[in-house]
Amino acid sequence: MDRMLLRGPARGFTLIEIMIVLAVLATLLTVGIPLMQGQLARSRLHAESGRFLGAIHLARSEAVKRNLPVSICPSRMAKTGERECSGIFAEGWIVFANADRDGVVDADTDEVLQVFEGLPPGYHLTNRSGNRDAYRLINYLPDGSSHNPRTFMFCPPQHSGVQSLSIVMNIVGRARLVSGWGQCPAA
Repeated sequence: MDRMLLRGPARGFTLIEIMIVLAVLATLLTVGIPLMQGQLARSRLHAESGRFLGAIHLARSEAVKRNLPVSICPSRMAKTGERECSGIFAEGWIVFANADRDGVVDADTDEVLQVFEGLPPGYHLTNRSGNRDAYRLINYLPDGSSHNPRTFMFCPPQHSGVQSLSIVMNIVGRARLVSGWGQCPAA
């Protein structure tokens, strides 16, 4: 006897079943993709603000360890290779031993400790008010203090639905990360 006859009729998917699966899949994708984009923007914002916070911690600890002033300044050194402080922090930044506490990386006395690339396109780094880009030099003294309280606000791309993240530095130079502290400017 034929083995196929004993199993019963062959079963497959009908056109209606396939259409229902496709409709459910389309609905899930329509709802899920915007949620996933928001999660990606939030994750990227945390990563970028974490890089800057890491640079602040590095500068502070190196100032204490070396018993020398250490600074963070905006720099395009990651792209250009030039040891200079210029531009805004969103374009990149460097941490360097800065014996004379100026905004110049002196070739004979100052050592570049670490170079950081800028923020990805669409992300911004401003002051807490959101009315100007962050660009001012950050100096740490040998005792680990900065004597200059500041707030750096990281803004996600427009229409991502993600709150800003801020790095708040107190007068002694201690930095912490705060969520939703300030309103990001409209592009």
